Amino acid sequence: MELAAGDRVVYPNQGVCRVTTIDEKEVAGQKLVFVSMQREEDGARVMVPKQKLESIGVRKISSPEEVQKIFAFLRADTEKADLDWKVRARTNLDRMTGGGLQGLAEVVKGLQVLSELRALPTKERELYDNARHLLVAEISAALDIPECNAEDAIDIALFPPGKERPKRTPQEFARGGAEDEDIDLGDDVLGLEGADLGLPEEAEAPEEEEAGAEAEGEEAAPAKKSTRAVLSDDEETVAAGAPLPEEAAPVKRKRGRAPKPKPAEGAEPAPPKKRGRPPKPKPPVDPNAPPPKKRGRPPKSAAAKAETKSDTKKKKK
Repeated sequence: MELAAGDRVVYPNQGVCRVTTIDEKEVAGQKLVFVSMQREEDGARVMVPKQKLESIGVRKISSPEEVQKIFAFLRADTEKADLDWKVRARTNLDRMTGGGLQGLAEVVKGLQVLSELRALPTKERELYDNARHLLVAEISAALDIPECNAEDAIDIALFPPGKERPKRTPQEFARGGAEDEDIDLGDDVLGLEGADLGLPEEAEAPEEEEAGAEAEGEEAAPAKKSTRAVLSDDEETVAAGAPLPEEAAPVKRKRGRAPKPKPAEGAEPAPPKKRGRPPKPKPPVDPNAPPPKKRGRPPKSAAAKAETKSDTKKKKK
């Protein structure tokens, strides 16, 4: 693809850009030709090696004839949408990257058809808005008209005036069409009234066997191990789905600590417990033990006190 400064191209997922310069620069000892482009929407600049333009998907703006084909595609009967979100997301991503103007139109129309069946999730709603924005920008550049007029032309192609939109149903979008609706799954799954489900013998109610064993006075021994709990003579069985009697109703357990038992009438209340550590027991006193020694200096005698007084008087003189 030969480009020159001033040409208008379309960068995938970015919109319409204008080529500003084509320079040859040396990078890591190699001379490469770089194409500098500026996005017309906000003026963002990008520089791409010329040899990678085709692999990235950079292309020239579509011609007016190609735009008319896009309008015819948007006016055509609605195609069925794929309900598998994984396949749909992968397909739309490929269309946005390298599908050109036709790919953008397919994404817009496919998500528009799907929105008639159910509300689009957040991710697909953002994808629809992005694809519609890029489609409007390229049609506006190709026909040299304002973007508001290009958006009106797309709306008229998607929703022709005077033409009633068909009512969409989930059955129309189902895989395989109407042929899958009449699938016969057989009596094993659908007809449960007369089907033998292969349940074990002990699953049946053993009322008749118990009655016959009591009449004969014999104890009926089970032939197979049953998973049912053994009931005593005082217990009664309750039919499935029937409300439990009041006696058999489970008792609701209260949360928290159990209340302390109240003392019997006439009994003396227990003394309150003292908090803290109990006092240490005192050692037994030995009468023959010597008296304990007193700490500190022994008291001075009267003679020592008189001497200290005389010494202080001499010092004062």
